[in-house]
Amino acid sequence: MDLPLDEIKEIRFSRKRVPISPELRPMYRISRIILILHLSSTKQTASLLKLQLFNWGLQNEGRYERLLKLKETSHFPIIRFDPFLNRALNYGVAMSVFSFNVKTGKFSLTEKGEVLAQRILKEDVFLNEKKFLKAIKKSLSDTYILQLFKERYPS
Repeated sequence: MDLPLDEIKEIRFSRKRVPISPELRPMYRISRIILILHLSSTKQTASLLKLQLFNWGLQNEGRYERLLKLKETSHFPIIRFDPFLNRALNYGVAMSVFSFNVKTGKFSLTEKGEVLAQRILKEDVFLNEKKFLKAIKKSLSDTYILQLFKERYPS
């Protein structure tokens, strides 16, 4: 098949906006991290491992149950570490919503983050997440999660 390339004088490309799923948007992730730190973390501080575990658990209701029963079963689930969560944490630190302690390796909610947490709790958003995080409370500490992780994946 011969293409009439000699007849083509100009090619134009036009950018079209591509919608991004809400779950992939940084502010969506930042809001979920705020809820995790506020509702389910001791002193509103958590390690990256705990944030990744809870982020994985908040993906669907089947995972909610696995996290709720983690204390009983002591079986650390196989989770996918989400690069979008890491990006949201970076944005959150840049926005002064979280702070990162280099010595402990943990993320903490700042005053600005606490204000946002209160606003999120008042709104009718993240209803399933709020219900789950209130049910699990602060029962899974960073130390316990790290211990289970090391048992599952000895190095």
